[in-house]
Amino acid sequence: MDIYQYDDFRLFLKERYHQRMLDVPKYSYRKFAKEAGFANPGYLNDVIKGFKPLSDNAAEKMGKVFQLKPHETEFLKLLAAFGQARTQEKKTRFYKQITVRRNRSRFTRLNPALSKYYQDYRYLLVRGAIEVLDFRGDYDALAAFLDPPVPVAMVKKLVRDLCEWNLVEQGPDGRYQTTSSVVEPGNLMPGMGRQLNGEWLTQAREALHRLPKEKRHVSTMVLNISEALSREINEMVEKFREEVFRKVESDRNPQRIMQLSVAYVPKSRIKG
Repeated sequence: MDIYQYDDFRLFLKERYHQRMLDVPKYSYRKFAKEAGFANPGYLNDVIKGFKPLSDNAAEKMGKVFQLKPHETEFLKLLAAFGQARTQEKKTRFYKQITVRRNRSRFTRLNPALSKYYQDYRYLLVRGAIEVLDFRGDYDALAAFLDPPVPVAMVKKLVRDLCEWNLVEQGPDGRYQTTSSVVEPGNLMPGMGRQLNGEWLTQAREALHRLPKEKRHVSTMVLNISEALSREINEMVEKFREEVFRKVESDRNPQRIMQLSVAYVPKSRIKG
């Protein structure tokens, strides 16, 4: 198990403990607590379920029992700081540190696409542009096709990385094409998806001021609704996303790249 593929420290502890149960017959939370030096025999279970916080001192003890290397134990502490942060500002700061540590790890060297693809939204844009254009190495045209344009030197780097990760390949005729490979952050790294969604929302906000009204649609509705209708609208949004995906898959002549961001979030508590 590689701790660097996790965003959630509780999920890592849960799966690492289950792995130890497979390795050690009749292993238990009580035995783990004794090995770690915890007075509470159910402390690990309480941490996994979110009933107890994970302190740096406790993480050190757990790291020794789970035979983590020093740098892995430090990463566990960082995951705990991210997961237990109370403000978005702190979460963002800790996740940036997670990204730096992860990029220095063996996990990233073995899985560069999985680790880095969603760290920069421009990878998705360039890959999408390659699907639309008849791209054969004209980096100036590819850079100018994007809106706002991306520097040519950066486009070259992005294309080079995509080819190295087998997400794009150059055919015998010189044309670059996207492969069938799909990169997904997965359930172990939900923080990566949240960071990327935050970047897309920033892009939408900038488009509100950068583009004329006829070239973009950005609108907001504040709704006073029942809990039952709230759930129904959430299902409508999911069905709408599925319908958009189906239409995009059946579109055989793509000519441009569009960003569709849907935000449906509570702005109050429930009355009563």
